[in-house]
Amino acid sequence: MNPLKIGLAVLFGLILGAVLFHVPKVKALPQEAGTVHVTIVPVPMNDAKNLSSRDLPGYRIAGISCLPTPIKQLPDAAVCYVATTPN
Repeated sequence: MNPLKIGLAVLFGLILGAVLFHVPKVKALPQEAGTVHVTIVPVPMNDAKNLSSRDLPGYRIAGISCLPTPIKQLPDAAVCYVATTPN
């Protein structure tokens, strides 16, 4: 077979595949201006070795941040602040 014919067949196949399986771009609508209520709950952590769990108010977690708060008896202690939204 002629390499030119093979190259043209491959190129035609790629172009045909691109045309048949083209996915149109979808633009998202901008969000409407409004207000969001966020609850920030402090969760104390006594050390880094043991897990801590707590039921938090809200439906979705919007953010989390932990700050070390070491004391002599608990050198790995921290307080994590969890922001939740109601829905």
